[in-house]
Amino acid sequence: MSAVSPSTAPAWSRWWNASGVTRLRREGAVAPVLAFVVFFVVYVIINPALLTRFQLQTAANLVVPLVLVALAQLVIVLVGGIDISIGAIMSLANVVFAVQLETMPVPVAILLSIGVGLGCGLFNGFLVAYGGLPAIAVTLASAFIFGSLAREVLDAPGGGVTKEIYLATSGELLPYLPVSLVWLAVIAVLLWLLLQRTSLGRHIYGVGSNMESVRAAGLNAKLTKLLAFGLAGVLTSLGAMMLASSTVTGDPRSGDPYLLSSIAAVALAGAVFTGGRGSIIGTILAACTLGLIGNLLFFARVNSYWQYVISALIIVAVVGIPVVWRKVAFRVKGNRS
Repeated sequence: MSAVSPSTAPAWSRWWNASGVTRLRREGAVAPVLAFVVFFVVYVIINPALLTRFQLQTAANLVVPLVLVALAQLVIVLVGGIDISIGAIMSLANVVFAVQLETMPVPVAILLSIGVGLGCGLFNGFLVAYGGLPAIAVTLASAFIFGSLAREVLDAPGGGVTKEIYLATSGELLPYLPVSLVWLAVIAVLLWLLLQRTSLGRHIYGVGSNMESVRAAGLNAKLTKLLAFGLAGVLTSLGAMMLASSTVTGDPRSGDPYLLSSIAAVALAGAVFTGGRGSIIGTILAACTLGLIGNLLFFARVNSYWQYVISALIIVAVVGIPVVWRKVAFRVKGNRS
């Protein structure tokens, strides 16, 4: 019997596929989506003030930099790497942006910060792609370099971030609509179009899933890796500027907490660290979930040391439950056959 064509498939099946649920499941993003819904509901029940204008804006400004850095880490993971220097890149781009605002026009400061992120990413990418060095070793070493440069540019919190820049990046566009979420939506859509609708995006997924097939097809795998690292650097610099704008200051240590958080968000999003699989929407919601967990534990007055333990256990549960579920379902199916 031939397979059922989309036109003759049941209506529920066509809705299921058209709604993108199948794609989310294939990319491992169902778990972070469900986790976000559950923790959002729990958070609102415990702290209804989250839905007020001030709380929404504060929460959005806190989570948007993490989301952008997590998306940068996702791009690296898609090509089968990992970026240990991502926090240091964020710190360097952050202080360059803040310091340049003291003497340069805003567009110039933005371009310089993006250029710093791009340069750092290309530095890592060149050593990994063309030098054949392990990404974890390269980025661990470059983390010390970028971190030292950040402290050389600005040795203490400061810079020239103004209230106007804060309002343009972290204020309110409309009541209950933080402008930081608008910027995040624009960047996320552009990244999705790049990864899903361009040859570069397909090559990034291809390099991570099957390097040999990419080479056999005559595609330039090394150039793809180099560009992936450069793209991640640009995304990191955008997160750095959003952080500097929301805190109205530059800080040479501002990126330090974002390294482990970005890796945790990508893991929570169901991405495969050997490359080739990862979801943008899953990563966004995973980063938001991490932010909700942190705030939830803070409002619950849980000791800060136990907050890390509880957060880690929640991440392991969200990542591990689908794996256990698949194994149980496979065994049940095997026993029936």
